[in-house]
Amino acid sequence: MSHYDPIDASAKAHMERLTPWRRRLVLFLRAVALFLLLEAVYHWAIICGVGEGQFGGFEDLPTVVQVGIIWAAIINPIAGVGLWLGAGWGVVLWLLATLSQVALGFWAPEGMSRLLVLSLFEVALVVAYAVLSIRAARESDEE
Repeated sequence: MSHYDPIDASAKAHMERLTPWRRRLVLFLRAVALFLLLEAVYHWAIICGVGEGQFGGFEDLPTVVQVGIIWAAIINPIAGVGLWLGAGWGVVLWLLATLSQVALGFWAPEGMSRLLVLSLFEVALVVAYAVLSIRAARESDEE
């Protein structure tokens, strides 16, 4: 028995109307959204003290690092939801979160070494987003 869901049907129809590069961009942004949600869980785990080891607890980190972790724990899930929904504000929040994380990494590198890999990965995601956006825009212009 087939179950018809109008929301799934409209989402599928919308995805089918997109150009190939636009569809890739939407799927990429959804993958980034999942990454941001997982990263938020990681930051909340640091705040809650899950997996404390040789680095000590959250309270032992420098204040600047604590602020960065709290900021990421709050902004990343919000940006992730925005990216998943395809909202323009989701991209803006994601870029703002990435910029602030990289800036904090340069400003306070002694405490951000654990998060350096995440920062570098997010910068790579931003570059990939720029490439996909340019390709999607060119494809739209050609039509």
